[in-house]
Amino acid sequence: MADNQQSTPEGVARTPTGDIASQTQTTTPAATTPQTSTTATETPSLANQPGESLANQKPIDAPAGAPPEYTSFKVPDGYTLDTAVAAEAGKIFKGMNLSQDQAQQLVDFYTAKTTESANQPYQVWNEMQEKWVTEVKADPVMGPRLNEIKVTISRAIDGLGDPKLAQEFRAAMDYTGAGNNPAFIKAFWKLAEMVTEGKHVAGNGPSSAGQRRAGEMPSAAQAMYPNLPSNR
Repeated sequence: MADNQQSTPEGVARTPTGDIASQTQTTTPAATTPQTSTTATETPSLANQPGESLANQKPIDAPAGAPPEYTSFKVPDGYTLDTAVAAEAGKIFKGMNLSQDQAQQLVDFYTAKTTESANQPYQVWNEMQEKWVTEVKADPVMGPRLNEIKVTISRAIDGLGDPKLAQEFRAAMDYTGAGNNPAFIKAFWKLAEMVTEGKHVAGNGPSSAGQRRAGEMPSAAQAMYPNLPSNR
């Protein structure tokens, strides 16, 4: 190789004869993205903000706890809270360290449930009475004659001859609800008809004119002296 031959730059390809091969760019240089500097300061996320410190937080009100003595508990109008039950409940409330308000909540729950249980039988009774009245009015026999039936039954009760007994019997029908029962009304109606049908005729003893056949006229002596034994 001649001394004056320039050295081949590193990375340049040559032909077999030593000539520099044609340099053709086959790859596209990667595009470069201009760098843009940011001078604005980013706002940190709220999630990264520090919360209130414990010493700066408002204190949580501690439960009041049981008072030395519970005041009278409030109950609905018409409801009476048994004194012994209230005293026993107060001991339980104090053992649970309940405040006056917390104890009142339990009393409210108790009164509501006991009132509901007490009223349930009356509700069932009222529903039964309404059912019976509907059946009587819809009955094909009693319905159209209901006013007549009332008069007949009332007459039979008054016919007992004892006003006090009649009053007590009517009160019993109302108290028990029997006076609305279809079977009771129908049976009492039939019995009342037996004892009230027609009117009682009061007799005054035999006629002073004696017994005669129809159309027979008394004699002159009988007419003049009707009280003579022989005229009878």
